[in-house]
Amino acid sequence: MVLKTVDFSQFLSDNSAIPYDVTFEVVEEVYDEFTYEKFELDRKTVQAHKMLLSAASPVFRSQFYGKMKSNQNYFEIKETKIKAFDLFIQIIYGVENLSLDISDMFEILDLADFYIIEPIKVKMIDAIKNEMNFENLKTIADAAATYIHHEQLAKNMLKNCGKFLQNNLRSSNQIIEFLQDELMEPELIDQILDIKCDNCEYFECKDGLYAIFPENKPLRPGVRVTKWVRTGPRIDVYECTVASVTLATVHPMSRPNTRVEGARIVLSVSDGTQMELPVMTMSNKEFDHWYTSQLQGVTFLSTGGMFFRCKLGRPKMGIR
Repeated sequence: MVLKTVDFSQFLSDNSAIPYDVTFEVVEEVYDEFTYEKFELDRKTVQAHKMLLSAASPVFRSQFYGKMKSNQNYFEIKETKIKAFDLFIQIIYGVENLSLDISDMFEILDLADFYIIEPIKVKMIDAIKNEMNFENLKTIADAAATYIHHEQLAKNMLKNCGKFLQNNLRSSNQIIEFLQDELMEPELIDQILDIKCDNCEYFECKDGLYAIFPENKPLRPGVRVTKWVRTGPRIDVYECTVASVTLATVHPMSRPNTRVEGARIVLSVSDGTQMELPVMTMSNKEFDHWYTSQLQGVTFLSTGGMFFRCKLGRPKMGIR
């Protein structure tokens, strides 16, 4: 309880009441473009406390106190940048409001992955996502594909790139056009697009969420959904695929849950039958679809009680 109130950053000062007991010599290296050999660019000493680092990281804990522990108090650090390692240690100690650029964030993310410090990994992923814009998206995608050593971290970062584009561009064609205009490698474009769910076509899969759609992008034929049908106290759940969507003009003053005259959705049920259902206006402020400021004012449509079914499993029938 008491430790939660302690400001551990105070122990990073040179006149700290608790002396340092471990020293890292951070060696920053660069590649020679002609010989492809590394040479030392700079080095700096960073000091810390074994106990505090071990409390944050199982890698440090094993290094300092494990069965194969090292009795030395001096360690050389390579394969990172001096600034990044210094900032990494400060973050472990709880220093706030640090000035980080995109490059720093990726370096720190890589360090947090190596030393298995999940909160810092999450913090850096969120920070990079928050800094993402059209100007730096290519830099972020390139770094994710070529720099991050952890496959899942790289995939999550590319997914964030895809989500940003999906939230700010109105169609898949526009996304592809943007990526090509940025002169991204075809393989990288494929990686970004492959992360998108092949059923709901969102980078953040909408499995189990309302299958609603903006009026300018109806559900495509073949999308897997479940349809809930209430008959008195009984609710039957049917596994279906979208057969067709017929749209009609939506009255500009229509309120949510208003039927759109002339519009319908046809579902192919797994038992071989079909359902023809009315299309209704839906709220565009739901938390479970990809509403963003770019879609403000756009009308969302669906039919009641229909949900995306992206992850296949045993269909549920006859739920009461």
